[in-house]
Amino acid sequence: MEKNKIKILLNGKKYLISKDKNIDGLVKDLDLKDKSFALAVNGEVIKKEQFEDFIIMPNSKIEIISAVGGG
Repeated sequence: MEKNKIKILLNGKKYLISKDKNIDGLVKDLDLKDKSFALAVNGEVIKKEQFEDFIIMPNSKIEIISAVGGG
């Protein structure tokens, strides 16, 4: 594994991200900043107000569920 990288599980797929990355940084990397979605880390829903302060730990299981419009 690369130095200063950690392994996470994002929607069931393995990813390497920078150590000490917060949720806000991950959301920006995934180009989700202006989209509607819900995000949970290890089964706990994280509010958008917490994204900057929430540091992702190694082996975290992150689920991102996008809102889909319809009628």
